[in-house]
Amino acid sequence: MNVLSIYTSHDGCMTYIKNNKIIFHTQLDRYNRFKYYSFPVKQTIKELEKLPIDKIIFSSSRNNSMGIWEDLIINSKKLRNIDMHFYHSQHHHLFHAYCALTWNKNIENIIVCDGTGAPVAGSLEPERESQYIFKDDKLKHITTEFNKIGLDYEIFTSLTFEHPMAGGKTMAFSLHDKGAKKTQEKYEKNMTDLITKWGVKDNLLFTGGCAQNILYNSKLISKFKNIFCDPFNGDFGLSLGAANYFLENKIKNDTVYLGIPQDLDVSIFSKYNILDTDTEEVAKILLEDPVAIFQSRSEQGQRGLGNRSLLMSPLHKDATAKLNEIKKREWFRPFACSILKEKTKEWFDMTIDESPHMMYVFDLKKEKEGILKTGLAVDNKSRIQTVDKNRNLNYYNLIKSFEKLTQVPILINTSLNLPDEVLVETMNDLKELFETSKLKYIYLPEINKLIKK
Repeated sequence: MNVLSIYTSHDGCMTYIKNNKIIFHTQLDRYNRFKYYSFPVKQTIKELEKLPIDKIIFSSSRNNSMGIWEDLIINSKKLRNIDMHFYHSQHHHLFHAYCALTWNKNIENIIVCDGTGAPVAGSLEPERESQYIFKDDKLKHITTEFNKIGLDYEIFTSLTFEHPMAGGKTMAFSLHDKGAKKTQEKYEKNMTDLITKWGVKDNLLFTGGCAQNILYNSKLISKFKNIFCDPFNGDFGLSLGAANYFLENKIKNDTVYLGIPQDLDVSIFSKYNILDTDTEEVAKILLEDPVAIFQSRSEQGQRGLGNRSLLMSPLHKDATAKLNEIKKREWFRPFACSILKEKTKEWFDMTIDESPHMMYVFDLKKEKEGILKTGLAVDNKSRIQTVDKNRNLNYYNLIKSFEKLTQVPILINTSLNLPDEVLVETMNDLKELFETSKLKYIYLPEINKLIKK
């Protein structure tokens, strides 16, 4: 069966499944270019009209654009006769749990925790924290509570920054500001109290928007023998969760690189220098300047992980300033490190085998202090991405070339977008960023091309 699943509320997304296999999963704001919003654009509808689809699944919670999507599909000659199925807000946490299960079906305890939440059927009270047990291939709901653990975090964030979902800023600010620190500490205490109250031990599959709190995620590592924090934890994973629920938990996933493949047509950059290149040449450029890396299939989630990333050497004393000429991040927000997986424990005090999705922070080893000029917070921790050949060969090879040049297996990695904008998705988005920022270099490893101003 060919299933198209669309989640039409904030952080909307869509997933296309063919015979229980993910063909693509993408965030809707990557196409409409309005961060967090889910309304469709013509390009998206045109992409869908190319696909063989047997069933369209709609899901939503609040602030939703389902009516617009439904109207456009009904008025499309190629889509109008496809059977449609509708889910609403009462399935919100259930779909978070089913999204997490696509990643890992070997963990029994599942906690879903988010901020504002969505109303439960028959109640005006929004669900905010839910516990599930996955056993014998069946998911059982244990309890739902209506605390304000994530909501309090959202409230502080919305009062301090421009949007309640900019929680990453509050996390970074907590290392510098008393109010943000108090908010972070209160969140951590309340989450710990809830986990203790529910008697969750040994293993944990953590999802929902609260699983974006990487500072607390990192503390959970020592509390559980087996832990997995869902990288599609926000509502940008719910179309996948709805599809997995509809297909009775048959979907498996092991990658964030699920964007719709893009045509790497460099002709739109014809007024710039388009050069043949290799990883060695790009590594040399990274010593002095930021380079954007762009690959056909974008990573989904909140972070650039080597397909839509802005990179630079962590050894340059002015790396932060050079990156911020493009990114313009707030002074208190550190950049992250991508590191060769096999070298991670030489550089960081890491107690798990890998961190491919930047879901945790780790301490830099004492003997490595003073080497990296950026990529660390004030407490010498870094949100790291472990990079291996199987997950992202092109990115791995670039870091490997940089290591040969410098003996340091690390690159600074930040998402490829301008301030408070969505990650670039298409080549046209890339061109717009190139022309409206101080970025000088773009690397396209799949075709071995370098675009240079």
